[in-house]
Amino acid sequence: MRSLVVSALLSALVPGATFAQEKEQAPAKPRPTKSVPSLARAPKLDGNLKDFPATLTVKPPASVNASASFTVRAGWRKDTLFVGVEATDDQLQAADVLTLTLFFPDAGPTAIGHTFRFAFDGKRASPPDSGTSRYAQQLVDVGVQRKDNTLALEAAIPARALPRFPAEGPLTLDLCLTYEDVDAAGSTPPAVSNCKDGGMLGEVLRLPDDFRKGLKLKPPKGVIGLEGQPDGWLGYGILHYPDWVEADKPLTHELLEVLVAPKSVDAASVGVNLPQTLSLPNGKPLLAVLSGESPYMADGTCDADKELRLGLYLVKGKTAQRVLEWPAATCALGRATSVVLDEEGALSIRYSNGPTINFAWSDDHFEQTELGKR
Repeated sequence: MRSLVVSALLSALVPGATFAQEKEQAPAKPRPTKSVPSLARAPKLDGNLKDFPATLTVKPPASVNASASFTVRAGWRKDTLFVGVEATDDQLQAADVLTLTLFFPDAGPTAIGHTFRFAFDGKRASPPDSGTSRYAQQLVDVGVQRKDNTLALEAAIPARALPRFPAEGPLTLDLCLTYEDVDAAGSTPPAVSNCKDGGMLGEVLRLPDDFRKGLKLKPPKGVIGLEGQPDGWLGYGILHYPDWVEADKPLTHELLEVLVAPKSVDAASVGVNLPQTLSLPNGKPLLAVLSGESPYMADGTCDADKELRLGLYLVKGKTAQRVLEWPAATCALGRATSVVLDEEGALSIRYSNGPTINFAWSDDHFEQTELGKR
């Protein structure tokens, strides 16, 4: 789902859910790609593009109504994407903003893009509704120069600041730049952009496989997209819940919660009986994470639109793989009153409304079984 909305002005330029649904119904032809070149050395981030090779340049289409234009350069080195921009404007003002949107269309149905904003005084905050974390914004480094009616900037975007990208296959990238030009009072020239409907006009960019290989991540099969976090990396499948984790240091229960569910829920506070740790028959530990929102209200009513989710992760050192994701509290089931894993690897979850759901261990995950269900 391409659900990135920056503002009313950019809504037609940023990936949206409707566009993704149309693509699923009628698969588009493969888009022509242009490879992002490797840079022999990292550009000095001072806004002087003389040390930034113009091997790859991107321009918006010509417009007779626009009072501004720009040229974009792109390249990569090690684990960083570099973007250089030279914009000209007949009236360069503090309110004139360059908005950079990055999106990997093959990163999975729940992936969104990242949005970064710049002006002649450097970085500006990303719109709150863009889905771009403060962590990603802080990682981006930029150098800016302003000279007369020209604005030049160089930005370094490390891999962890990128939006979710494919775990395998082509690293196809939509790099969209929009210049919001604000002239005299009552005069607002049209925004200038190299994108339309969330995608680049003409050729789309492609980072080489070596960019991803340099990160030395080894997610298991089934992981579609990878995403950087302050304390490690997350791997996603087709659902929004993380399938895989690689932390910067050995995983504890607290660190796992920070990575997979920053807004995790304390089980006791919502009346769910959930142990933090379980053990498989071979002794390998499973860590439990509770997330979501309790459907049970203080006045005794239940909100069917809310639920709590249980995630069980098999942990080995710095990595963890999700082996089960299941409701922990819903209006239909009630609250989980017991979660038991026996010596043979059979898992049972009993709920306050009566049912007991059973699971059997199957190679590397739990599968629901009808045995003993009531």
